Amino acid sequence: MPTSLFDLKPLTTALENGDPIITANDRLRRHLLNAWDQRQMQNGQRVWASPPVWLLDHWLAQQWQILMSNGSANSDRAPASAHQRHWLWELVISQSDAAQTLLQAEPLAQQADTALRSLMRWEIEPDTLEQDLYLNANNRAFLEWQRRFNQRLASRQLMMPEMAHRRVADAFAEGELPRLPRLWLLGFDDIPPLYQRLFEAASDDVHRLMPAGVSHNRTHRVTVPDVDTELSAAALWSLQQLEQDPDASIGIIVPDLGQRRDQVERFFSEVFEPGSLLPDQPRRTPPFNFSAGVPLGSTPLIHSALGLLGLLRDQWPLNDVCALLHTPFWGDPERELVLRTHWSTRLRETGKFDVTGTDLRTVGERLAEQLTESTEADLEYTGDPIGPVQRLQQIDELRRRFPSSASARFWAGQFQRTLNVLGWPGPRRLDSVEYQQAHQWGELLELFATLEATGADLSLPQALTQLAQLARQTHFQAQTPDSPIQILGALEGAGLRFSHCWVVGLHQRQWPPAPAPSPLLPLELQRDKRMPHASAERELDFARSLTRHYEQCAETVVFSCARADEQGDLAPSPLIRSIPETTLSALIRNSASADTSMEGLEKEMEGVEGMAMTGRSQFRASLAEHRALEVSRDRQGPRFDTEQNAPGGSSLFKQQAACPFNAFAQLRLGARLPDPPVVGLSPAERGTLLHGVLAEVWKVLQDSESLANYDENELKALIAQLSERTLAPIRRRRPRELGPEYCALELERTQGMVERWLQLEKQRPPFRVIATEQRRQIQFQGLKLTLFIDRIDELSSGERLLIDYKTGAELNPSQWLGERPDEPQLPLYTVTDDLPVAGVAFAQLNPKATQWIGLGQVSTPPPGIKPADDWDALQDEWRTALTALAEAFIAGEASVDFKDANAQRFSGQLLPLNRWLEKDTVQRYLTEHGAAD
Repeated sequence: MPTSLFDLKPLTTALENGDPIITANDRLRRHLLNAWDQRQMQNGQRVWASPPVWLLDHWLAQQWQILMSNGSANSDRAPASAHQRHWLWELVISQSDAAQTLLQAEPLAQQADTALRSLMRWEIEPDTLEQDLYLNANNRAFLEWQRRFNQRLASRQLMMPEMAHRRVADAFAEGELPRLPRLWLLGFDDIPPLYQRLFEAASDDVHRLMPAGVSHNRTHRVTVPDVDTELSAAALWSLQQLEQDPDASIGIIVPDLGQRRDQVERFFSEVFEPGSLLPDQPRRTPPFNFSAGVPLGSTPLIHSALGLLGLLRDQWPLNDVCALLHTPFWGDPERELVLRTHWSTRLRETGKFDVTGTDLRTVGERLAEQLTESTEADLEYTGDPIGPVQRLQQIDELRRRFPSSASARFWAGQFQRTLNVLGWPGPRRLDSVEYQQAHQWGELLELFATLEATGADLSLPQALTQLAQLARQTHFQAQTPDSPIQILGALEGAGLRFSHCWVVGLHQRQWPPAPAPSPLLPLELQRDKRMPHASAERELDFARSLTRHYEQCAETVVFSCARADEQGDLAPSPLIRSIPETTLSALIRNSASADTSMEGLEKEMEGVEGMAMTGRSQFRASLAEHRALEVSRDRQGPRFDTEQNAPGGSSLFKQQAACPFNAFAQLRLGARLPDPPVVGLSPAERGTLLHGVLAEVWKVLQDSESLANYDENELKALIAQLSERTLAPIRRRRPRELGPEYCALELERTQGMVERWLQLEKQRPPFRVIATEQRRQIQFQGLKLTLFIDRIDELSSGERLLIDYKTGAELNPSQWLGERPDEPQLPLYTVTDDLPVAGVAFAQLNPKATQWIGLGQVSTPPPGIKPADDWDALQDEWRTALTALAEAFIAGEASVDFKDANAQRFSGQLLPLNRWLEKDTVQRYLTEHGAAD
C-alpha cells in the first residue's frame, strides 16, 4: 500500500509498552498492524515482535481457552458456532406450535439468534420479560423458542458465546484471570453493558479512543443526476488522484455496499480495468480492494458445486439443469460440448418446468446412442458419449443407498464423493482466485460437518439446504496485494485515514438509516436500552458520529448524493447540507464544463495529458482500431441436396414465403428454440388433443349419415370416451404437471368445442370422411416432402374437400393467395395429388368462433366455402407460386426479406441472426463508404 491508513500517534505508548489493544473490527486491526510494520521498517528494524492487537471476538476466545485449559469451573461447555445455532433455531421454530403459520424458518432463526444475543449483551434475562404487560404474540413465541433452544444447547454441552463472555468477565473479577495493567479499546462507538462490565473487570485503566482525524482538510459536497453518474464520477475522480499522486491512498465509502457491490465493481472496473470489457482477457488484480467479500456460494466454482450436489434430489428446475449441463466445472466440458448442447435442447423440448432424474438419464441415454452410431454432421462428437451418462447413473445408485437421515459429517463425506464422481472442478487448471475458492470449499464442508455436535440428524434435503445456507453466509475475499483504493462499507471506513476520500449515497432516504427494531423483542425495551437499530434517535446519533469521522478521515473529503433513483427524487442528507456544495467539473480536472453525463465525464478525463481512458472509451477505441469492415453481399447459401428429405414438410413453403433467410436459418442450419414450458397443456398439445379427438370421432362415425343417427347423449358419451383416450398419452409424458383436476377442465373444454363443431357438421349435405390425419410422402419440384392432411371429405357428387383444422382467430381465404401465401399446406396438396380436389377449407374451432372458411368449386359446399371464379386457374397460380418457393429454397436463396409486418413480428427469436434491427445502420455505413446499391 502506498501509505499507511492508520495514525499511530495516539497508540505509540501502548504499542511500545506491549499493552493489549482490542479493535472493533478486523480491518482496523490489520491497518494498525500494517502501520506499525511500516514504522519499524522506516526505523531500520529487520525483525520485531508483533504487538498484542486483537479483534474483540479473538481476544475473548483466547481468554475462554485459558479458562478451559486451566480446568476452570463452568467452562466445560463449548460456545456454539453461528451455523450450529441457526440449525438449532430452525429445528425449534419448525417444531413449534406456530410453525403452521410461518412461511420460512431460516430468516426467523437469524432474527431469533440476534434477539437472544442482544438480551445477553445487555444483561437482560429472558425470563424477566414474562412480567412485561406489553408482550405481543411475537414476543411470547420468541420466549418459548429460546427456552427450548437453550435446553437443546445444554443437552449437547453447548452454550451461547455470550455465556462464555460472562464467565470471562467473572473470571477477571474473581482473579481467576490476571487483571491487565492497561487495556486499550479502539474504534468502539457503542459498548453493550456485558462488554463494558468485562473491560472494567479486566483492567482498572481502560482507554477508549477513536483514531485521530485530520484537523485541517478540504470538504466538498456534490449533487449528481443519478446513482450511475455518482459511481462513475467517484471512479474517475479516484483515477485522477492516482495520476496526480501515485502514492495517494483513497477511500470510497458506500453505506449500502452489501447491496451495491456488483454495481460499484462494474463502474470501477470500467475505469481501472478497461480491458476487462474485451473478450478473452485473463483475470487481473485491480488497483481497488473491497472490504465486503462476496458470498462463497455465489462464485461460479462453488455455485456449480452446489448445483451438482442438487442432482441428488428427486427433481430440479429445468433452467437449473440446463445451466449445469453447460458449466465447465465438471466432467470433460470441451469434449462433451456437443452432447451437452443437444442434451439441454432435448430437455427443453419436453416442455416441463421441472426435470426428474429419469428424464435426465433417459434423454442422455438416447443421445449417447445416437452420438455413438450417428454420422450426421449436426451430431458429430469426439468425446465418450457414455461418460456423462454413466456419471449420472453412479450418482443415482449412490443416492439410492443413502439412509433417510444421518449426521452432518456423513453427508459432508458423501457430498465430496458425489463431486469426485462428477469430475468437479473439471480438467482445467484453476486460476489463483478459483484455487482459493476450492480451498475454502474444503473448509466449508468441515464447518458444515460440525453440525454433528448438535446431535440432530439431517435428511438429504435438509443437509443440502443447510450446506447452501452456509455457503451463502460464508464470505469469500480473494487474497490480493494491497491496493491504493479501499472501497468500504459504512462501519469499515470509521477510524481509517486516507489522503482522499469520497462518500457516496448520502441522501435523505438512506442517511441516517431508518430504524429496524427486532420484531421478537418488546419495542419499548429496545428503545429504553438503546439497542442497535431500535429508534430513529439512536440511528441519528449513529449516523452523526460516523459522518464526523468521515469529515476528518482525509485531507480531501467529498460527500455526494444523486438527485433521483428508480424510486423517485432524492435530496442530500440533513447531516451534510451544511457542507459547501461544489460541481463535478470543479472536482474533476477543475474544468468549467457543465456536462455531467458519463460521456461528458469521459471527455473531461481524456482531455488530461497522460490520463488513462475509461473502460467504455477504450472499448470504443479498440473497436475502431481493429475495425476492418469489408462489404460482402451474400444472399445465397449453398444449394439444397435434393437427394435428402426436405425438412419441415409444408412449413418449408410457409417459412420461405415469410422470409427466405429465416427459412434457411431454421430449416438448413437448425436455428430453432424449443417452446418455453407452460402451465398445463401447451398450445401445440391442445392442438394435438383437438386434432386427435376429431380424427378418432370420424374413424367411428365415418360419414354424415352415421352422425345424424347418434342421439345427443350417445354422441357426448362417445366424445368423452375418445377425448380421455387421446389425452392419456400426453398425461403419461407429464404426469406431475397434468393433474386430474386440470385435465378434467381441459377435457370439458375440448369436448365442448367438438360437440359444437359436430352440430355444425350436421347441417351439411351428405359426405363421407375418407382420410384423417393422413401422412403422405410426395415429391414436388425435386423436393422430397412429408405432408400431413387433417381430413379429406368425399361429397355425394364424388368431389373431394380438403380440410385443415385451425384453432386460431384470424383466418381468411387470402392466406392461400399470392406469390407468398401464409398457409400453403392445402394448396400444395391440391397441386401434388393425382385425384382432383374440388375445394379447400379451414375448419375453425375455438371458444369464440366455430365456422367454415374455404374456397373451391364444390357443388354442395358447407356454409362459408366461397366459390372460386376459376378453380383451375387458381390451382395453376398456386402451382406457379409454390414452384418458385421450392426453387428458391433449393437454390439456397437466403435474403432477409420479410413478406410483411406480421412475418417480422413472429420471428423475434431470430433477430440476433438476421440482424433486421441493424438494417438502417448498415445502410448508412454502405452509403458513407460508397458501397450502397
